[in-house]
Amino acid sequence: MRTVLVTGGHGALARSVCACLNSLGGYRVVVSTRTGGDDGVVELDVCDPVQFATRLEQFSPQIVLHLAATFTDDFAQAYSVNVDSTRHLLEAVEKLGSPVRVILAGSAAEYGIVRPEENPVSEARVLNPVSVYGLTKAWQTQLAYLYAARGVDVIVARIFNLEGSGLSERLFAGRILRQIEGILQGQRSTIEVGSLGATRDYLKLDEAAEQIAAVLACGRAGEVYHIASGKPVTMRALLERNLDEHGIDVGMVREASNLSNKVGYDVPAIYADVTKTTTLLESWRALGKA
Repeated sequence: MRTVLVTGGHGALARSVCACLNSLGGYRVVVSTRTGGDDGVVELDVCDPVQFATRLEQFSPQIVLHLAATFTDDFAQAYSVNVDSTRHLLEAVEKLGSPVRVILAGSAAEYGIVRPEENPVSEARVLNPVSVYGLTKAWQTQLAYLYAARGVDVIVARIFNLEGSGLSERLFAGRILRQIEGILQGQRSTIEVGSLGATRDYLKLDEAAEQIAAVLACGRAGEVYHIASGKPVTMRALLERNLDEHGIDVGMVREASNLSNKVGYDVPAIYADVTKTTTLLESWRALGKA
C-alpha cells in the first residue's frame, strides 16, 4: 500500500485523481487543503515550509501529488503559491533522504506564444510564458529540473485544458458551465462569453486523472508529460457542444471581446503532442495499472 499525499484537495482535478487512485486500489490517499476539514481532510498550507515538513514526517508518503495552485494575476500571491510552495516541498523531500516521488501540476500556459503552424507542441518546446500564471508555472518546472539533477524523484504533469463539473470559474469551461446552470435554474437568460475563435486542447477530468495516475506510477524522474487529448477544438465548438448536451439554444449566447476575463496576449491556437503520454499509458495498462 503506497501512501499518496495530495495538495489542493478541494479542486475538481484533485477530486477526480483521488477517486481514480482509490478505485485502482493499492493506494492510501491523504487529501490536504489549506483549512483542512471534518471529513478526514488534512490541514496543509503549502506556503508554510514547516507545515510541509511536518506533514511529510507525519504521513511518510511514497508519493506527493502537488495540485495546489492559484490562477490569480497578483504576482506576489502567484509566486508564493505556485513557486515557493514547490520549493518548500522539494527542499523538505530532499532533506528527508527517503524515496518520495513528487508529481507537480504544470500548465500549458508555460508555453506562452505559439504560432498555429507550430502545433502540436512537444514537451521539449522552449517555454515563453505571457501571463503571471504561466510564468510562475514555468519557474515551478525549472525547480523540478534543478531538484531532479540533485537526485529528487520529481516529475511534471503539464496540464492543458480540463472539462468537467466543479472547475474554477476563472477557466472557460468552468465559467460556461456555471452560466448554463444559471439558465437551467431560471436565474439568467444569456450565456456571456468573450471571443470564441481560439483553438485549445480539452480533456475530460476523468481522463486527465487516469493520465496523471499513469505518470505517478510509471513516469521517469526529471521528465515532463502532457496531460491532454492532443485534439484541437475551437472554443466555439466546445461551447456549442456543452449547450447541446444541456438542450440550450445557441441563440442565447452573447459573444463580445470585452466579456473575456483574459488579460494580455491570447494564444490563437495551442494543442499538445501526446506521444509520450500515450506511450506511458499503454505501458501502465499493460502492467495492469500497477
